[in-house]
Amino acid sequence: METLFKHIEQEDNLRGYQGISLREDEFTQTLRGPVFDSLLDIEVHQDRLSELTGLIETGFSQSKNLLADIQALEKAEPEDLRDWRIGEALAEVVLEENFQCRFHWNELRDARNPKGNKTGADLVGFIESEGNVLFLFGEVKTSSETANRPPQVMTKADGIENQLKDLYNDRNKRQILITYLKSKTRDLPDLHPFKMDYNSALLSYYGNTQLYHLIGVLIRDVEADHKDISISYNRIKTTILNPIGLRLIALYTSIQQSNWRNIVTSNIEE
Repeated sequence: METLFKHIEQEDNLRGYQGISLREDEFTQTLRGPVFDSLLDIEVHQDRLSELTGLIETGFSQSKNLLADIQALEKAEPEDLRDWRIGEALAEVVLEENFQCRFHWNELRDARNPKGNKTGADLVGFIESEGNVLFLFGEVKTSSETANRPPQVMTKADGIENQLKDLYNDRNKRQILITYLKSKTRDLPDLHPFKMDYNSALLSYYGNTQLYHLIGVLIRDVEADHKDISISYNRIKTTILNPIGLRLIALYTSIQQSNWRNIVTSNIEE
């Protein structure tokens, strides 16, 4: 990852904006590796595959249905490859690998249970700064637009600017997202990393200064320009006030968005 431009207002890096880029090979490897794994929900997928292969050792090796299901799992590819889903998975991977963020729950597990889905934010997780763990709520947009800087996905009614301001102003929306996280940690042991992050973030959220973090990620397949996010940041920082964390990140790649889906699945047939 290369930093193209950066403006940080606090030493803890919780307020500011940053433009970053991934080399073409690095971007491709990210799509084919951790993004693919996220879109497939590799943790659950591997558990299921191990479960079935384990049955072979217990006398089920002659079951045609078992062998067929194992073969299908071995060749499985993500079901949801819409551009926005790839963008969200990419944002999570980049944030986890470079910005001390953690997303313990893959929301694809909620696909068959609409009531279990998170509503109100694309990103719901945690961020760590100077030993403190905070709730992280964020939005992700992808844009190839060059006519406007910032692009319209930042400035329109349902753009990142307004979405982050809504998260700041709407306590009930944040409460729904926190409850969503709570529902995923309920049956976990006390020392599970997810539950520990949740409990720490809860203390930060309800402390004297009520700390949490808002983040907007803009993914671009065009030439980098700090105006993609600097103008938006300077507008919304007057609404989303310190000490609430506020960061905008622009991620640039030379690979066109129309090619991302093919790259994600390119390792399946190898």
